Amino acid sequence: MADARDEIDALIGQFARLPGLGPRSARRMVLHLLQRRDQALRPLVVALERVAQTAQACTRCGNIATAPVCDICADPKRATGEICVVEDVADLWAMERGQTF
Repeated sequence: MADARDEIDALIGQFARLPGLGPRSARRMVLHLLQRRDQALRPLVVALERVAQTAQACTRCGNIATAPVCDICADPKRATGEICVVEDVADLWAMERGQTF
């Protein structure tokens, strides 16, 4: 039984290391996932495995994508003569959500 608890604690620790999550939030998330294995935990595991296998940096801009060229760079409707410089991918995603560029 101690081994199972150790594994759960290790999972809580992994979630707690994510930005914006502390130990209490991580514990609540893990409990939610464990109580809803088929609806939440298993789909999350599948999604994480897929992203771990396919995520890569866009060869043109460095955005994170699942193809060599991201959707932004592959979009023919984008202005090719303009460039937007951002500090990191999080800033790029924020600009895309806000449709500011």
